[in-house]
Amino acid sequence: MDPSAPQTVAKGVLITSTVCGLTAGLYGVVKSQPPGPLLLFSALNSGIASATFFSIREYLVGPVLVLSMPGKQYELRRQRLKEAAEGSPTNVSRLTWGDIRSRKVLDSSISGALAGGILNTWKRGRSGTVPGLATGAVMCGLFQWAFNEFDILRITHVSRVVHTQPAPAIPAAPVATSSLPVAAPEPPRSLTDRIFAVFGHRISDEEYLNRVKAQRDNHLRRIEQLERERDEERET
Repeated sequence: MDPSAPQTVAKGVLITSTVCGLTAGLYGVVKSQPPGPLLLFSALNSGIASATFFSIREYLVGPVLVLSMPGKQYELRRQRLKEAAEGSPTNVSRLTWGDIRSRKVLDSSISGALAGGILNTWKRGRSGTVPGLATGAVMCGLFQWAFNEFDILRITHVSRVVHTQPAPAIPAAPVATSSLPVAAPEPPRSLTDRIFAVFGHRISDEEYLNRVKAQRDNHLRRIEQLERERDEERET
């Protein structure tokens, strides 16, 4: 199982319930209805649905597919689990745009089908099982694909920013500064980390720094692989 599964489930539930709750509240304001009950009802329902979906995907479907499915995507995830368990880097194959587009789409479709079937059966009885399976599979697969497309846009944007930044100028002589120590600026925290901090779940600076470094190394490695793939496609 992926060591980051608990954080993935918690972040997925928090983001989904927050977005759905705020959307329902804004809808109530537009329709001149009390926004409070709509916000709470929508946040509660979406929280239950997202908790069911993400728990099934991260604790059941994902591990089963990683252990049993062939293909580059699952081989790469097995290598990352091995690297996390042994603490030593492994030879990771190059990623392509197709790999990123298809990442966890099958996992999300199967998990969405199971979660939709369970929740719709609980709400409507046996007659809601098949519609819940179909609707959950299609919707969750499409949402995962859209999320992957957004990730591709983010990677290409970061790649452009990295390659367009000018090299820092080297001063000709050292400039005298005050002897007082200057605190380094704190890196910006993500929205979910700030929300967790509000509810009392605080992350130490060392843990957050290690997480940011790991994300940076992962993005730089992915950018390098994708640019190499793009250069090879241009040559051919």
